[in-house]
Amino acid sequence: MCPDMPVAKPPILDALIIGAGFAGICMGKRLLDEGIDNFRIFDKAPKVGGTWYWNSYPGAACDVMSHFYCYSFEPNPDWSRKYSPWNEIQAYSERCVDNYGLRSHVDQSSAVERSEFDDDSGFWEVTFSDGSKQQARHVIDGSGGLHVPLIPEIEGADCFAGERWHSSQWRHEVDLAGKKIAVIGSAASAVQIVPEIARVAAQVNLFQRTANYIIPRHDRAYTALEKWCFRYLPLYNKLYRLFLFLRYDWLAYPIVKTSNMNFQRRYAMGQFRKLLRKSVPDSQLRDNLTPDYPIGCKRVLISDNFLASLTRENVSLVTAGIERIVPHGVRTVDGAEHEADVIVYATGFDTQGHHIDQRVVGPKGLTLSEAWSNAPIAYEGCMVAGFPNYHFVTGPNTGVGSTSVIFMIEQAANMIINSIRAAGSNGLIAPKNEAMQAYDREIQGALAHTVWATSCSSWYKRDDGHITILYPYNAQTFRRRHKKLRAEHFEISQRKR
Repeated sequence: MCPDMPVAKPPILDALIIGAGFAGICMGKRLLDEGIDNFRIFDKAPKVGGTWYWNSYPGAACDVMSHFYCYSFEPNPDWSRKYSPWNEIQAYSERCVDNYGLRSHVDQSSAVERSEFDDDSGFWEVTFSDGSKQQARHVIDGSGGLHVPLIPEIEGADCFAGERWHSSQWRHEVDLAGKKIAVIGSAASAVQIVPEIARVAAQVNLFQRTANYIIPRHDRAYTALEKWCFRYLPLYNKLYRLFLFLRYDWLAYPIVKTSNMNFQRRYAMGQFRKLLRKSVPDSQLRDNLTPDYPIGCKRVLISDNFLASLTRENVSLVTAGIERIVPHGVRTVDGAEHEADVIVYATGFDTQGHHIDQRVVGPKGLTLSEAWSNAPIAYEGCMVAGFPNYHFVTGPNTGVGSTSVIFMIEQAANMIINSIRAAGSNGLIAPKNEAMQAYDREIQGALAHTVWATSCSSWYKRDDGHITILYPYNAQTFRRRHKKLRAEHFEISQRKR
C-alpha cells in the first residue's frame, strides 16, 4: 500500500465571490472588464439566480418594472410583462452568465462555511461545507438578504400532520388542488401566493398579524410593437429605462423620505384607498385590511388581485393571533381551530443575519459578529474597518424600497473594483474606523428623518430602534457616492510576502 499523498492546495485566487445571484454575476463581469480572470464564484444553490432560484412559489414576480430590473450593460428586449415572473428573471441571470463567459468561473452547490484572514500570509482562507478550502486575495460577499428563511417558532408545529414549508422552499410536487391551506404571514410573498393558490385550493386561510398598504401594480403584457422597439431601437430602450429610474426616484422615494403628507404620499394613499374600495365591498373586511401606521413605514406592496382574492368564498382573512399549531390545523387565541392540510410560512427572511450566517474571522481573530455586536455597520455599505480586502455588494444600509437593487449592485461594484485597483496586487485595503463611524452617524441621522423611524415596528428596524438595512437617500446619491474612491478614508498596507 502506498502512503497517502498530500493534497495540493488550489492556486490562490485574486478574488473569491460568494453568491451567484445578480450581485455575484455583476462582480464577475466587472472583474473580467478589469482584466482579472483569476476568480471564482461560489454558490450553495445548484443553479445561478440567487433570490430568483430560491423563490419559485406560485405568483412569484418582481416588484420593480422589468426594464429597470436588469443590468444597464445587458438590456433585455424580451421581457414578457411590465413585472416579469421569477422564471424569466432566473433565465435572464443564466443568460448573463453565458454571455459574459462566467460559466467556467462558477462553482454551484458550494456553500461557504467560514472565511478567515491569515495574519501571516495576508490572504483570506475560505472553508466550504465539504471541508475544502480556498485562499484568495479578496473576498466579495455577494449574498443577498432573501435566502435565509425566517420561520417563527410556534408551539405544536412539529406535531402538524400535514405538509409545511417556507415560501422560498416551495414543494412543487405537492398538489394543492382541493386542499385546505393555511398561509401564515400576509406581506410581500403572501400577496403573490394567495391569489394563485386560491384558484385551486378548497380553502385558504390567511393569518394576518399586521395590515399592509397595497397599491395597484398595473401589470400587463408588453405588445409585439413594444418588444420590437426594445430590440431594434436602442435609444427607445435607454429612454424608457431612464424614465423608470426617474419615476422611482421622484415618485417612490419621497414616500419614505418623510412622514409628512407630500404630494407623493397623498397620491399613494389615494391609490390604496381606491383599490381597497374597488376590491373589497365588505366594510368590516376593509377595516381589517387598513393599516394603522404611516404609509411607507413598512414595505408598500403592489398587487392587482390580492385584495379581490380575499373576497372569494374559499378565502378567509384571520386576524386573531395564533396560539399554537395543532395536528390538523391552526388554533388562534380566540379558541377557533382552522383546519389545514398544508401550512405555508410566508414569513420573510433573516435579513439581519445573512452576512454572518457564514462565520467571518478577520485579523487577530476578530469575528464580524463581534465587530457588529452593537449593530451591523459598513463604510458606504461595502467594507468594514479592520477587515481588509473583504467586500460587501449589498452590505448594511444598502436596502431600498424605492428603486432597483440591481442599480444599487452596479454602483457598489464601482467602489469594490476601485478598492481592488487601489490595493494593487499585494495590498490590503480597509476603511479607516473614523471614516466608517462618521458615515454611520450620517446615515443614522438621515434615517431619523424618514418614515421608517416612526413608531411602527417593522423588519427594517431593530428592537433598539437602530435601522441597519435601509439607505436613507435616493438612487442618484448612491451612484454619486460610489463612483470614486475617497482615498483619505482608507488605509492601504502591503502583505508581508
